[in-house]
Amino acid sequence: MTGSQSVPFADHGSTQQSAHDGPARIAVATDPETIGLGALATKENGRLYIAVFAGSQPTGGYAIRVVRVDRVGDTLTVRAMFSSPATDALTIQVLTSPAHLVSIDRQQAATARVVVLVDQSAAERARGTVPQSQP
Repeated sequence: MTGSQSVPFADHGSTQQSAHDGPARIAVATDPETIGLGALATKENGRLYIAVFAGSQPTGGYAIRVVRVDRVGDTLTVRAMFSSPATDALTIQVLTSPAHLVSIDRQQAATARVVVLVDQSAAERARGTVPQSQP
């Protein structure tokens, strides 16, 4: 990745019950409440919140965790570790929807337009837009 710049991020935590019942997703907002993860963080001026969702899962034992945020041109690439239970693992039999919330300094995202979620194999899992607003 030529010209790639690592972007420091703050970890606000994760949940197994995000209420997102679709496929993997990434969402960006200036308020964590608007992306459904307001219980994990309180809005702080100057921050841009990035939520990653693993999607609806049939049992417990699934997770998603942001490990790195990079910027190249107008694109933020969010690298996440998706994990699932071992095939022989005993898991709770309940639908889950793992999610992880991080935030970056909004200035780090100035002029960024696209956000991409990639997994540990570098496969793209989701894509979204970065809202442009005043700090």
